[in-house]
Amino acid sequence: MKLATATWLLTLRALRESLRQPGNEVANAFIPLFFYVVTVGAVGSVARDAFGVADYKGFQLPVAVLQGAAGVASGAGLAMTLDIQSGYFEKLALTPAPRLALVLGRMLADAVKALILSAAILILALLYGAGFETGPLGVAVLLAAAFGFALAYSGIGVAIALKTGSPQAAQAGFIIFFPLLFLAPTFAPVEVFASWLEAVARVNPVTYILLGMRSLVTDGWDWAALLKCGAATAGIGVVTISLTLAALRGRVRQ
Repeated sequence: MKLATATWLLTLRALRESLRQPGNEVANAFIPLFFYVVTVGAVGSVARDAFGVADYKGFQLPVAVLQGAAGVASGAGLAMTLDIQSGYFEKLALTPAPRLALVLGRMLADAVKALILSAAILILALLYGAGFETGPLGVAVLLAAAFGFALAYSGIGVAIALKTGSPQAAQAGFIIFFPLLFLAPTFAPVEVFASWLEAVARVNPVTYILLGMRSLVTDGWDWAALLKCGAATAGIGVVTISLTLAALRGRVRQ
C-alpha cells in the first residue's frame, strides 16, 4: 500500500473518531477562548500606555491560536495510546501499510482539527474586535502556520505514546507547551521583559512562531518574522518527528 493512500485512510479514521467524541473538541476550543477573553479584559485597557500595544485583541489572537493548536495536537498521543492498549496498533503494524503512515495519519488528523479550531478562534476574535493588518491572504498564512505547528508539535505526544504506551505520560505533551508559551512574549513585547526572561525568550522557538503569526495580525507583511516562524516550526518538526520515528522503530520491534 502506498504511503499517501495509507496515510489518507488513517487520517480519515482519526477524524471520524473526533466526530464520535465532540466533547473533546469543545474543551479544546473553550480553554484558549477563555484565556483570550480574560487576558484581553484584564490587560487590554492598559496595554497602550504600559508597553505601546494599541490593538491588544489582535496582539493576543496568535496566543489563542497557538494554545488551541497545541491542545489539539497533544490529543494525538492520547489517541495513540488507546490504539496501543486495545491492540489495534499492533494489527495495523501487521498490514501492508507503511510504518510511517501509522503515525502520520494520526498527526495529520490533529493538524486538520487544529486548522479548523484556529479558523473558529480567528472568526470569534475578529467579531470581538481584533484587527488583522494583512487581510484575507494573511489569514490564510496564519492558518497554514497553525497547521504546520500542530503537525510538528503532535509528534511529542505520539513519540511518548509509542515509547511508553501510557495515556498519562502521553498527556505530558500539552504540559510541555505551557512553559514554552509563557517563556515567550505572550502577554507583552519581549522588549519590556526582565533581562533574564528576555534571554530565555530569545532562544525559545515558540517566540518566533508567535512573533511571525503576530506580525500578520498587527504589523503587516514582515518577511523576516515569517521566515523565522517557518524555520522555528520546521526545527520543532525535525526534532519531534525524529523522536517519533525512533519510538516507532522500538514499538514495532517489541
